[in-house]
Amino acid sequence: MAKSNDWLPSTRALILGMCRNWIAYMTESVRAAWGVPPDEFAALQTLFGNAQGLLQKAMDEAERTHVITVECQAAFAALKEKMRFFRDRYFKIPPLTEGDWAALGFRQKSGHPTPIPPPAGVPAASLSYPGGPHALTAHLGPLAGTRELDADSDYGYAIYLGIMPAGGATLEQAASEKHYLMKAPEDGNSLGHYRFTRRRKEKLLFDAEDRGMTAYVCCRYENQKGDVGQWGPVASTVIP
Repeated sequence: MAKSNDWLPSTRALILGMCRNWIAYMTESVRAAWGVPPDEFAALQTLFGNAQGLLQKAMDEAERTHVITVECQAAFAALKEKMRFFRDRYFKIPPLTEGDWAALGFRQKSGHPTPIPPPAGVPAASLSYPGGPHALTAHLGPLAGTRELDADSDYGYAIYLGIMPAGGATLEQAASEKHYLMKAPEDGNSLGHYRFTRRRKEKLLFDAEDRGMTAYVCCRYENQKGDVGQWGPVASTVIP
């Protein structure tokens, strides 16, 4: 029976975003502590690079062919299989902490025997430039004037992300793997799930081709069972 991959993001662009975050998070000292062999980490980097390169070709009308499309599908199948392998083999608590688990983009399991209420808080996000190319920093916290948070029900932030080209996406862009936005979103319903986090600051990484487009971010609280609360306001800025 195939292993569940429900934890994987829903689009290729978001899968690349998760894997890119893993690679950045797993520094040499972290890999040593988690028991990740150098050859396995190198294999993950190679599969990520292959998938990213083929996706760019598949989205380029001048380069896209049937062969490229098939190779892109195979590259992402291999990348997802390697990501499942990493999660099953190396991402264990311990040696990972709950903070590590959340930083990798996973929802944490509840250790509470009593019922956990659904989130009732309302979060807010703001965006700033961290100083690097094709990157933004999302600052997360409770919306001003809302009630005090509950540690169990308002456990963490589910971040949703969308990208809109200048003037809105064409039909072809909207139908692509990145699902570019045709118009500015009113809430998070038209955005794709990016990651779950308990941190107040998250670095958002984009591809070079997204530079100059507008990033839209919206979040909502999530409890330890995966129940989500009310959407916060949408934040946006231009990708550097």
